[in-house]
Amino acid sequence: MAVEKVTVFPCGGIGDPVSSVTRLAGYILADDLLPGRVELVSIPSVITGVPDSLELVQAYPVIALDGCGHRCGSNALNLVGIKPAARLFTPRVRSETKNAIGRRRPFPEVSGQRLAKDLAERAAVIARHMLEDVEYTFERQAISPSPDGLHDESFDIEEALGYEEMEAGCFHCSGMCAFKLEKDPELRRRLEEEIKEYEELEGFEC
Repeated sequence: MAVEKVTVFPCGGIGDPVSSVTRLAGYILADDLLPGRVELVSIPSVITGVPDSLELVQAYPVIALDGCGHRCGSNALNLVGIKPAARLFTPRVRSETKNAIGRRRPFPEVSGQRLAKDLAERAAVIARHMLEDVEYTFERQAISPSPDGLHDESFDIEEALGYEEMEAGCFHCSGMCAFKLEKDPELRRRLEEEIKEYEELEGFEC
């Protein structure tokens, strides 16, 4: 049966501009595309054990948005024993769409905003399948802290989670229910027509 909600778990780093892109993608997904149906959860709140955040990653499927080769979203989930139901890997999506990350950290420039839209669109397609397809199944997970990969650069998170790339940048995790990737023209129209891109940040509320 379909699920009631989906959780999105974006990269939360502050040292690399890509983190602002993944966070913006999460905001677009949760606030604009699927409000009330997608919950945004941060890495620190899960690692430090904030009860509401722990409940969300246990009770609902998680879409991880990894920003770079460090794969902080996937690694953080692995440390608490949670498998992502799906994962988007920003470098692969960027290669496919040709939208650059940009260099600004507080809020992405136009190219980064477009990349965030690309990520949000893919995540929304996956989330809608989980929310609406009666054949999609999900079993509640349980927090189980694991030291695997902690401070270990040689740890292969891709192998540990059994990631399989379904299409450019979109990965399925071993042991989780498969999801469908069916394009939705309405999502693309909304992204293009309703969600504004900002050349300058004056007057932008953030």
